[in-house]
Amino acid sequence: MKPLARFALHPLSKYRLACPQFKEPRELLSFSYDDQRQMQMDNRQLRYYQPPQLDPPLSLYAGIEQQILRDSSKNEHIDGLLAALAHLNQDRQEPADFVMYRGMLTRLFVTPFSTRDRWSMNATRVGQTIYVEEDLLPEKLAERQNLSEQHQRATYGGYKFESLCMIDAPAHTLTAEQLAAKLQARESAIVNTNSEYCSVFRTQLGPHALILGAEVDCVDGEKLDEFPARGYRELKTSRVLDSDRAQHSFERYKLLKCWAQSFIAGIPRVTIGFRDDEGYLREVRDIRTQDMPRIVRNKPRMWEANVCMNFASQILQFLRYWVSEQGPEVQYRLEYDPDATEIRVHALGKQAPFVTAEYMHSLSK
Repeated sequence: MKPLARFALHPLSKYRLACPQFKEPRELLSFSYDDQRQMQMDNRQLRYYQPPQLDPPLSLYAGIEQQILRDSSKNEHIDGLLAALAHLNQDRQEPADFVMYRGMLTRLFVTPFSTRDRWSMNATRVGQTIYVEEDLLPEKLAERQNLSEQHQRATYGGYKFESLCMIDAPAHTLTAEQLAAKLQARESAIVNTNSEYCSVFRTQLGPHALILGAEVDCVDGEKLDEFPARGYRELKTSRVLDSDRAQHSFERYKLLKCWAQSFIAGIPRVTIGFRDDEGYLREVRDIRTQDMPRIVRNKPRMWEANVCMNFASQILQFLRYWVSEQGPEVQYRLEYDPDATEIRVHALGKQAPFVTAEYMHSLSK
């Protein structure tokens, strides 16, 4: 398929400009997916941070046989995000240039320094707004279904670490006995990847007004009424950093993605659990999102925040120009080819819409 347009990734010097304007995210609403993956317009899956135990060290692989996995073969498109926006009073919504999940913008942020990772997205324009979803490549679907045992254990370890860091009520509302019971119970809790708490927020990158949806791991204390993201916390895992090479790899790749995810959503801190090769939790470290670019600054072969932001802003401008034809059934594809190190836009013509009829109906009210 001949592309409509191409955008060369290199040279990176064209993004070494002052950072584009970025507005602090303002939450519009939040919602939950329950243990059966049913969407609920409430905060029932919001969890509260409580540091994990380190002595004795806990296994991040314990209970892997009992885990309840979300059906990864099902393509949920952006249905949850659109349902949440349809739930909002339309009079309160200002128009946005883009609507997507945070993961798509994160992918744009990290591409200048993750040049080997192929990706593909679908886009459609309704009014002034471009809606973007992940295009699930066949190899990605196959990868989800056929993860190596090592990858499965690492993925499970991330979910297990989350469960060992969270309780279902603010600690200050509990008696000492209630808190102790919850801390003990979470060690043997069954991991269920269906459940999720999501924030829907508005922000701006350069000239682009964005409405994004993002899964949020937990909150410190209680959820804030104003700018709740300031109290949110991301939880991540990594293998212990036992060599200079491991430290470099962590800062070059892991910290880049941690920064992009957290920065985009306005989340001020990331808690990282470091596991050994047997899966035991050996260290927990808090890193402030704003400190991450400084950690890697002036180090060789590292990422640069301004490059990430300017590249993403330029790609959004590229999309706004080429995704021009109106209508939810008219679709375009945005893809990154790591062999050519270029982004391409293809016109797909009329396709089954991924913008739902329910959401389209809400726009017409």
